[in-house]
Amino acid sequence: MALGTGLLLALPVLAAQGGAGQVCLDCHEDQASSLEFGPHSLSPTGEGRLNCLSCHDGDPRHWEDDPSSYPMANPADMGVEEAGRLCSRCHDSVHQINQQTVSPHAAAGVSCLACHQVHGSEFRGSLAAAQPGLCFGCHAGQRADFAQPFHHPADEGIMDCSDCHLKSDDGWDSLVMRGGDAVCLGCHAEFQGPFPFEHQAGVGYSTEEGSCLNCHEPHGSAHPRLLKQPYEGPHFQLCSQCHSVPGHRDNSQHGTEWADMDCGECHVDIHGSYTSSKFFAPIIEAQGCNTLGCHQR
Repeated sequence: MALGTGLLLALPVLAAQGGAGQVCLDCHEDQASSLEFGPHSLSPTGEGRLNCLSCHDGDPRHWEDDPSSYPMANPADMGVEEAGRLCSRCHDSVHQINQQTVSPHAAAGVSCLACHQVHGSEFRGSLAAAQPGLCFGCHAGQRADFAQPFHHPADEGIMDCSDCHLKSDDGWDSLVMRGGDAVCLGCHAEFQGPFPFEHQAGVGYSTEEGSCLNCHEPHGSAHPRLLKQPYEGPHFQLCSQCHSVPGHRDNSQHGTEWADMDCGECHVDIHGSYTSSKFFAPIIEAQGCNTLGCHQR
């Protein structure tokens, strides 16, 4: 979308009158405060290297003659593709172009202006509202997830949705392009390893293969540690979704029922181990493992 010849010729005239921004604000006084600060401000230094005509194309007769007869283009009225082309005049990195053209948001018909407020914003990234409330406007199912008793602290202002999503340089959702594990390990580095003995659920680095998401819910859960299934006492649903093996014992070696034990009583290093292929605690004697965990001497 190129500037018209008449508008190009009008730019020197506007500059002589104090700049396109000032001429516009003589009438559009309601926009003055919102354009005072921020990346789209009209100040002549720093980030403010814009004027109103950078985004609002139109006929110079709009300000010279009759504004109602010669309306200026308003990005808020544009379709997704047209608004994206306008924003990409300045926001032209690979990340930004892909966000506007091939990202999941673009595929869903989400315009730049659905999330960003151009004329001033009190929020980082010129967002129209604070996270996660802005995201919940479309992602209502995730709002319910964060209402679970155990959840990531996005709603408490400790982290944002964008800390996990939309951070990759190519503009795609980080969880898709980098893999669920890589995103999780950005904060939970203590589980990264490498371990001589890896839990196979934690080896694959993509959401398709599962990995962290085989056992954990990403947003919220009814179970501690954001687990997908119960994992305490006699409830082994979490582990049995993969480990439904005939050799599993329902009773102890002494013929009695387990006393309120869970898999983690023996398999303590479940994310990976430096010493045991079965993720046991370090062996105390040649004939046993984990013995001191239950049988204190």
